[in-house]
Amino acid sequence: MDSSIRRTWATVGATVLAVALLVSGIALGRGLPGESVLAAAGEDDASGAAGGEDDASGASGSEGTISVTGRATVKAPPDTVSLTLGVEVQASEAGEASSRCASVMDRVVAALIGAGVPRDNIQTACMRLWPQYDYSEGGKGGIVGYRASNQVRLSWTELDKVGELIDRAVEAGANTVSGLSFSLADPEALYLEAVAEAVRDARVKAEALAAAAGVRVGAVKDMQLHPDFGRQVDLYVSVREGYGAEAPPPPVEPGMVEIQVTVSVEYGIEQG
Repeated sequence: MDSSIRRTWATVGATVLAVALLVSGIALGRGLPGESVLAAAGEDDASGAAGGEDDASGASGSEGTISVTGRATVKAPPDTVSLTLGVEVQASEAGEASSRCASVMDRVVAALIGAGVPRDNIQTACMRLWPQYDYSEGGKGGIVGYRASNQVRLSWTELDKVGELIDRAVEAGANTVSGLSFSLADPEALYLEAVAEAVRDARVKAEALAAAAGVRVGAVKDMQLHPDFGRQVDLYVSVREGYGAEAPPPPVEPGMVEIQVTVSVEYGIEQG
């Protein structure tokens, strides 16, 4: 009887112990998953915070700019004139046309030197010899002669005597005048002045834009320069068109040489 009771209590004790262990295991199992979820949530929150920092960094790094164009024009009286004088003749033979053209050009060059133009300032610009054909009604289209031309390009500093120089060249046999232009022998100083004015003009425009937008002009990000030198006078005179030695050449007025400069400037923006 006693042994039977002992076996019964042993069985009950084992059962109670098993139940206790089972309940404890369930509690532990529930607790572990709960801790895992919280950790993941914490990591997600941290990751989200890091992402927020990246977004903020990207926003602050994107800086706006102000792009403007500055312009300036400066003027000065020219000190150098350049022009092209030419001789054009026609003859029945090629050799004759070439020889006569060269002879007349020699006289023209001598007249230029006699007027005070340095020989080093006179340069041959073009020499041509070509046949002339008969294109008249009933003509056979054959060669009826040859035309030769010779041109010299010269530069001179006595601008007040340009008209007289052209007149003397025409008297010597020149029958074309073209490419008249006025310039500065040394335009560097005037050019730099124009650049400085153009940059100042760009800055003034940028300041006006910034003030209207409630920001400040920052550092220069990019700058490009677009110069434009000089002024060309279109003049072409031909004896065959009525300009002969008996008629004075048209008056030549040097006027002013212009140097135009355009700058494109990009400034950064600073918040006010």
